[in-house]
Amino acid sequence: MGLAKWMVKEGYSEGQIKRTVQKWFTFVNPFGFSGKGCYMGNCEKPFAKDGCGGMNPRNIRL
Repeated sequence: MGLAKWMVKEGYSEGQIKRTVQKWFTFVNPFGFSGKGCYMGNCEKPFAKDGCGGMNPRNIRL
């Protein structure tokens, strides 16, 4: 289960979820995401290299 999904399940507010997810994105890739990862085949690249960190929740690449 992903962070945002877990927060929804636990009853966090929309604002709390947005702030927390933004902090997570900044932590895993402080340079920001290009938004092109899905279109460039970057799903398996680590977050720090503009990827999605892998699509397997048991094998996340930071």
